[in-house]
Amino acid sequence: MSWWCFPFERLIGALQKINTNDHIRGEMEATIIKSVTRTANIRRWLRRPDCPEAVRQLKVMFDNANFSPSTTHPGNATIIYRPSPAGRPVGGVIQEIRNVNTSGIQVRVHPFESLPASLYDPFSRYPHLSAKSYSSTLREESDMITLDAIVAHAACFDYTHNRTVLVNLYRD
Repeated sequence: MSWWCFPFERLIGALQKINTNDHIRGEMEATIIKSVTRTANIRRWLRRPDCPEAVRQLKVMFDNANFSPSTTHPGNATIIYRPSPAGRPVGGVIQEIRNVNTSGIQVRVHPFESLPASLYDPFSRYPHLSAKSYSSTLREESDMITLDAIVAHAACFDYTHNRTVLVNLYRD
């Protein structure tokens, strides 16, 4: 009760898709739990005040490496971002990532069309859920942004009447 289960359901879905090659006597489970435990320990260590600055810089690099264009990995391409520094966050799909030597990394994003005013967003009643409905279609025009403009990854689910819901997956 009173616990958001989406991360666990997402993990269960990922686990169900793993090819086990009929190794069911605990080998796979032990490998998975070791991996999850190591990741949690690394995250905890990176948040400690005595973590060396050089290692913290590596964390920034790893955080920036988690995005991919929709052609490579659609699951990592759906994001919440700010089209302008003072703008409100919107949902979109990464189409291209460019490494521009002089200005760093640029990301081309196609934003989702806004939900028409005639359609009700059922998630607007639950602001703590961090979910918002959009149209399922992407705009023709794209935004060029930097990695700093990305707020978070988003889980995307298409549901009824040409609607898509995006859930902000920001962890902090």
